[in-house]
Amino acid sequence: MSRFALVAEPDPSLSAAQVAVVDALGLIPLVAHDGERAIWLLRRFGTPALLVTSLSLPVVDGFEVLDWLRTKGTTRATKVIVTSPFSELRAFASALRSHLGIGVVLPRDASIDVLRAAAQDLLAGDEHDDPVAVESLPTPPSVSVRSLREAPTDPRLGWFVRSIADELRCTSTAAVVAVDEGRVLVSAVGFESAKWPHLVGLGRHVLGAAQTLVVADAFAHPFFQGDVAVAAGSVRGFAGAPVLDGSGRARGMLCVIEPKSRLRIGTEGLARLAERARQIGTAIPYLGVGANRIVRASRRHIRDSMPDSAPASSQR
Repeated sequence: MSRFALVAEPDPSLSAAQVAVVDALGLIPLVAHDGERAIWLLRRFGTPALLVTSLSLPVVDGFEVLDWLRTKGTTRATKVIVTSPFSELRAFASALRSHLGIGVVLPRDASIDVLRAAAQDLLAGDEHDDPVAVESLPTPPSVSVRSLREAPTDPRLGWFVRSIADELRCTSTAAVVAVDEGRVLVSAVGFESAKWPHLVGLGRHVLGAAQTLVVADAFAHPFFQGDVAVAAGSVRGFAGAPVLDGSGRARGMLCVIEPKSRLRIGTEGLARLAERARQIGTAIPYLGVGANRIVRASRRHIRDSMPDSAPASSQR
């Protein structure tokens, strides 16, 4: 049996923890931070005893890595653990376990002890129960996109969108950020801003998990190839990072888009995208339901206290 394991994970801290588990199991760890590097290592070193891979990898997706392993490998001896913070992707991967040779599907935040136990069971040849079977998938948001109104343009958001476009040299960038319970700010470069509702299908995974999602090539992705934005020709490669409010809840996203080609930004680019998204959350405050009511009440108080001859201020 092969004595090495391949860890494919874009987050350096998480991959380091996974490497420690592999090392403790007596396997030689090889590390890839994107799917292209993972396939190169598979070509170079052959079939590993264990593969631990994220489903969302830069440059080449995790599903493509699994497809390559199963079509190019000489055996099905590799034990496979896949991880993802996105519950629907985990459920989808679980449905394809037999086809792709997946042994275990785990949440991205699964503890090291859980990962170690799963790897030990697989390497020992024990069947592992499907952890996704009892996992409850999130219910779709009750607020319709059609009920949201676009707020007046904010130059701060435009600056962040232009900055990330220049830094990552992508064809298109866009940001959709809630400012209160019924309004969103929208800004885009190289993407028709009026089409921002097309991004909701991809964006709901970013918002639901409050994690960065990368889809290197949606045309080849078994889950996302039927997405509205993909079918409309607006998106082929996509990466989106959540914009968070003060309590850590996602209230929007900053994304980069390639409409016609594979998205080739690596881990450094994803880290930069996430950093810009965090800066947006700090620079553009969120007026929640309570805060927005306070603002409206303050405006009424000021208007009511004005002399009759004074002009009324804008209600916007």
